[in-house]
Amino acid sequence: MFVLGGGGNLGAVQVGMLRAVMERGVVPDLLLGSSVGSLNAAAIAGNPTIDGVEALEHVWRNVDGDDLMPSHISGLWQLARKARSVHHNDGLRRLIDRALPFAKFEDAAVPFQVVATSLRTGRERWFGEGSVVAPILASAALPGIFPPIDIDGELFIDGGVVDNVPMMRAAALGATRMYVFHVGNFDKPRPEPKRPIEVLLQAFSISRNYRFLGEVQSPPAGVETICLPAIDPGGIRRNDFGRSADLMERAYATATAYLDEAAVVGE
Repeated sequence: MFVLGGGGNLGAVQVGMLRAVMERGVVPDLLLGSSVGSLNAAAIAGNPTIDGVEALEHVWRNVDGDDLMPSHISGLWQLARKARSVHHNDGLRRLIDRALPFAKFEDAAVPFQVVATSLRTGRERWFGEGSVVAPILASAALPGIFPPIDIDGELFIDGGVVDNVPMMRAAALGATRMYVFHVGNFDKPRPEPKRPIEVLLQAFSISRNYRFLGEVQSPPAGVETICLPAIDPGGIRRNDFGRSADLMERAYATATAYLDEAAVVGE
């Protein structure tokens, strides 16, 4: 089972990890995705082969950051204006259309599920049936940046708010071996924020990673858990997708070295 967490433009790191794992003959029987991991999980579920990874690499190399995310979201007036977000999700919709060769969960080659957070209840909700577009938009709806998504009369936002790296979901679904693709799986001092929006985003990042840290220290009993090492991307703006190729290559090299040392091969 593959577990793909969130991380915005660092989703490119997951693609490098995916190549390293799948080159060893590891094929997922189920994929779970949160936030940007929902998009990557869906793409691999549609074509769980090296060809599928290469197609996803092509998508990431050609992401237009200006189309996908705003360059500037500073300024309290933007956060206080009468709207549910400071940016639309049209670019994200176009990205989903380019990345996925299917429209419904049932059309994927292997099953996958994505998680979003209910604004009404504050709880997670998992999606694995019907149209894929709205659930992925919801799972990747960074609070305040992208608009909440209405699904069956209920508003949903980023799945990473409550379950950024859904390891326990994998265990609950009966996983005996899980590969965890978490782009934040590295140690690095957090920079001192200079503006209110930076404090807000850093607080959100901390809260998203808190659950993962607890679960990786006490992994689910009876489940072989392989947490792939991530890479330090250095200073990178949240809407900078121009470094995707470099991130994929570095992540691939790091994951390959880790898997070689651990002698991980497909079953």
